Amino acid sequence: MLKRHFLWLPLLAWIGFAQADNVEMRDQLKEIMPDVMIGSIKPVANTGLYEVIINGEIIYFSEDMQYVFQGDVIELQSRENITENKRVSLRKDALDALNEADMIVYEPKKTEYNLTVFTDIDCGYCRKLHNQMAEYNALGIRIRYLAFPRSGIDSDSFDKAEDVWCASNRQQAMTDAKNGKDVNSEDCQSPVQAQYELGRRLGVTGTPSLFLDSGEILPGYIPPARLKKILESKS
Repeated sequence: MLKRHFLWLPLLAWIGFAQADNVEMRDQLKEIMPDVMIGSIKPVANTGLYEVIINGEIIYFSEDMQYVFQGDVIELQSRENITENKRVSLRKDALDALNEADMIVYEPKKTEYNLTVFTDIDCGYCRKLHNQMAEYNALGIRIRYLAFPRSGIDSDSFDKAEDVWCASNRQQAMTDAKNGKDVNSEDCQSPVQAQYELGRRLGVTGTPSLFLDSGEILPGYIPPARLKKILESKS
């Protein structure tokens, strides 16, 4: 991750040793990284580190701007993973900002729990989860699908997801596609690429990936009854 996004790191050498408040730090970062999105800049307790959100990723800088690193910051006494807590918070914000009109939602009669699931049409465990949708719903679990074709853009899985999201009846199209049937839809401006890119930013590496409203991830397929117990333990 560090190598892919931060090839500009050698440029930090010329910044200088002057102390920087948030405004000065932001200005310096914009000068050396004009093409990235700089989010919040916050001090990390009394560590002398600043947490900076860059293109949705958490990066740490020393106050004098001479050192930068990417990794987890853990408070030793409490064993609190400060970085993971921030990741969860960022994921929650991203999920809260989504429009359900761009999702495929399966509603129970009475919702007790809400899950956002990144799914791939060709993923075996995604198909297993989908074939048990009635069981999840019967347990009060509401499932909102987002597309995550694991093989990426310009793949058969991506095209299948677009056909599903462009269908007039997305729920039926999803069921058909998961059962190996062809879904041929008219082209539309689908949200599939945006959802795939969001999944990558949120740390999705496999499917299905289940996200709680809190931003916590439950990776992989989980049978309905077991999932209900997990959700109960977290409520």
